[in-house]
Amino acid sequence: MAAEHGRPCGAFTLIELLVVIAIVAILAALIFPVFSRARETARATACLSNLRQIGLAVTAYMQDYDETYPMSRMPDPAHPVTGCLSTGTDYPVDGLHGTSVNWKRAIAPYVRSHEVFRCPSNGHAWDVGGYNDQAGDETNAFYPASQRLANSYAYNGSFFHEAVPACWYGEAWERPRLLTEIGAPAGLILLLESRFSYPDLGGWYIPQRGPDGEGSTQGPFQSHNGACNWLMADLHARRMKLAATCALGMWTDRYPDRARGCSRLDEMAPEYR
Repeated sequence: MAAEHGRPCGAFTLIELLVVIAIVAILAALIFPVFSRARETARATACLSNLRQIGLAVTAYMQDYDETYPMSRMPDPAHPVTGCLSTGTDYPVDGLHGTSVNWKRAIAPYVRSHEVFRCPSNGHAWDVGGYNDQAGDETNAFYPASQRLANSYAYNGSFFHEAVPACWYGEAWERPRLLTEIGAPAGLILLLESRFSYPDLGGWYIPQRGPDGEGSTQGPFQSHNGACNWLMADLHARRMKLAATCALGMWTDRYPDRARGCSRLDEMAPEYR
């Protein structure tokens, strides 16, 4: 049958096409964020599994070393213990920065694969940075390619940084932390998600920005849909907002917190709000 007024059968007018395109665009705008959040939730679950495996490796190490945690950074021939080198600062500084051995290297024999050290959401896993200008973990400069580790997970530096006893408690030297020093393991952060190559991030990083620099909406702690994964010292993992760690006092257990990062929550990156 011929179309009326010369219009071919089954043809769309320009207005009809524009309406269809507009509807498709609206549906895409509604559906794509849902897919994106679902994908990120799956990645967050994989990341949480990594944290648990790393925590089990730390525990295995401690069983071999009389309930002593591996030091965040350990001495090597070029980096002897020095005691605290900072004066009046809110974060610990010592002569072990740039050493070839850190807690990740210490527990590496206890993990099945080095892939456990990489979070699938972390776009900065192989950034160049740290004290050795090397891609990934700051110790990678000392190891062959097959033994290099990605950035993604770090110690809670406010408790486990090797110079905390020397810089915050007035002790003479850096040292590892002991299980017996922890009063409430379920309430103390052991491991967290990091975008930097340092082996630990303390509460002093709460108001800081991530590798993208000042002006970025990104912070130093990797997040998933606005929340981060945290592994507690009793090895239970939690996903929560950054501010919740401060409300629950999870950075230093019963010890003083010289970093005072929790007093600057109003400065934290927009991704955590």
